Amino acid sequence: MEILSISDTRCRKCYRCVRECPTNALKIDRGTVKRSWDRCILCGICYRHCPHDAVSANTGVKQVQALLESGQKVVVCLDPTFPAVLERGTPGQLVTALKKLGFSEVWESAIGGDLVAGAYRSWLARNTEPSWISSFCPSLVYYIEKFAPHFVDRLVPIVSPMIACGLAVKRLRGAETKVVFVGSCISRIWERMDRFGNKAIDYVLIYHNITSLLEAKGIDREAQEPSEFDGPPNSLGRILSISGGMSKCVGFDQDLLNLDHVVESGAEEAMRAVRQLQEGKIRSRFLDLLFCQGCIHGPVTDKKISGPSRKQILVDYIRTQDKPVSVEEGNTLKALEQLDFSRRFAARDVSVPDPSAAEIEAILDQIGKAYPLQNLDCGTCGYSSCWEKARAVVQGLAETEMCYHYLLESLQGLYSRLEKSHVQLKSSHEELEKAQRQLIQTEKMASLGQLAAGVAHELNNPIGTIMMFSRVLQREMDQNNKWQKDITLVVQEADRAAKIVKDLLSFAKETKIRPGLVSINRVIEEALSLLVNQSLFHNIEVVTYLDPSLPTTFADPDLLKQVLFNIILNGAQAMDGRGALTVKSLSVDNGRRIKIRIQDTGKGIPEKHIPRLFDPFFTTKEKGTGLGLALVYSIVSKHKGAVSVESQLGKGATFIILLPVLGQDEWNKSEEPVEELKDVPEGKSYESQRKDLIG
Repeated sequence: MEILSISDTRCRKCYRCVRECPTNALKIDRGTVKRSWDRCILCGICYRHCPHDAVSANTGVKQVQALLESGQKVVVCLDPTFPAVLERGTPGQLVTALKKLGFSEVWESAIGGDLVAGAYRSWLARNTEPSWISSFCPSLVYYIEKFAPHFVDRLVPIVSPMIACGLAVKRLRGAETKVVFVGSCISRIWERMDRFGNKAIDYVLIYHNITSLLEAKGIDREAQEPSEFDGPPNSLGRILSISGGMSKCVGFDQDLLNLDHVVESGAEEAMRAVRQLQEGKIRSRFLDLLFCQGCIHGPVTDKKISGPSRKQILVDYIRTQDKPVSVEEGNTLKALEQLDFSRRFAARDVSVPDPSAAEIEAILDQIGKAYPLQNLDCGTCGYSSCWEKARAVVQGLAETEMCYHYLLESLQGLYSRLEKSHVQLKSSHEELEKAQRQLIQTEKMASLGQLAAGVAHELNNPIGTIMMFSRVLQREMDQNNKWQKDITLVVQEADRAAKIVKDLLSFAKETKIRPGLVSINRVIEEALSLLVNQSLFHNIEVVTYLDPSLPTTFADPDLLKQVLFNIILNGAQAMDGRGALTVKSLSVDNGRRIKIRIQDTGKGIPEKHIPRLFDPFFTTKEKGTGLGLALVYSIVSKHKGAVSVESQLGKGATFIILLPVLGQDEWNKSEEPVEELKDVPEGKSYESQRKDLIG
């Protein structure tokens, strides 16, 4: 089982762990965080910084629980940081609580720190050459073994305080005694597994495990009677959990101007010190380095307690434990000092070949971070610069998706493409709907035309008979006859019926188009000249705005006049013979189309009538036939054009005719009507439908 695992269910893809990892051991693979164990040094920074508790440490707490229940002799060794982390209750109450869990003895592992500090003093006294590096921080050791393997022989070859404490327990309590170490460091779990650690420590737990075990057993630390710690007495080994503690224990002069030793803590600071040592910028005799800001800032510490507060708690505890050592205890310590605390380290170089500048620049171009103008070097990907990030991508250590700005730009590009596709799809859908409406209207007109032709044919003869005999009666009847008025009404209604039949026949008959090259302005003028002198127009102001640069087009002038007659007459009727009628022509779409606008100041119409305005026989007039606009629609469509209207109740209606500018060849080739009007400047637009009640 992996020591550190990332839960896919709890991970919310914030990727903070990727950004914080000091060795770039984490990368995003298809949206999921993956760990490269070759590069991981188990510093636990991902564990500490994950805001969603998706990173967990697998310590073997269940095995320890089973061990305690078995009744075997088990000694627990507490890391020197315990007063600042397990701060509820007193240290003595904690001892009692742990023994109730089943531990035989409770030791302070600071005894290991005392033993290691003595071993360091002896080693440094014998080896006076410069640049020895402390080796009691496992994460620092792993970093040097993997990323600075040429410095492996500069690590002080002495075990850590944890292993030294375990060796002491085994020596004093027997090799069969099980030893469990509890601390704030996750890398100790791996340290226990190597050939030096497994001889001394059987299990490593973190403080969270102890808290969980006590809660599971219902043991309240603060309710316990205090007990003394077991094992040999401790001294300065307790301060090893504070940055610079080893230098203090070894005996280096703490004068700030003393350069015999260097103290650095924290991942970035420790790695920088190793790099500067390689560059020859550090020539001190001893480098006291920690990957955390001291063990009291380890990954498994309470985030709510500040660093200075934890240090204060620890210092207060150390001062209360300053007690004299008995002769027997002194002899025990001397016996333990004879143990072999030596160890060796192995180079495990994980470096990969450096890519060429061209390969790196290709990745930078791909993610839009080409030097020197586009690079951001923001560090959100976990790398110090875009160049380093691109290098890692070429080396297979990172993914381009780890760049947030690249992802953002990619998403913006995708959004733009989707938006464009949406617009195109919407336009295609609208075109399809238009074609469908036109097809339905055409089929409807054809069906109604056939019906109208049949009806007109059947009605024509009886109406003719009625008209003939009614006129005969009208002529022969005395003008004072009481039936004269009724006979006159019959004649009038017969005439009207005959007109309706004539209109039906005109509508039903396939209109043959006789196109030619015409001037639309002239067609408008001729249509108006035939209408304005009628009595209906005596109180109507007719205004024209005709574009003199209007191109000529191929069309049937007689049919277009019929279109204009119907619309203009309907407008005049809608105004009850009083108002203003405006006719305007203009060139649109760079001269490819001609637009005709016919506007009246009538009443407008309710919206509910609009969908049926171009339907044959639809009318709201008492004596209307409902065929005028149907004929308009048919003629305009046959000219590959479109008709639309806009209207506002109480303000009038505007008919808009859109005709293509075509030559004879284009007319013959053109099969589809042009687009219907979209650019209606005011009021509500209704494509291919009229806005005024006419018949």
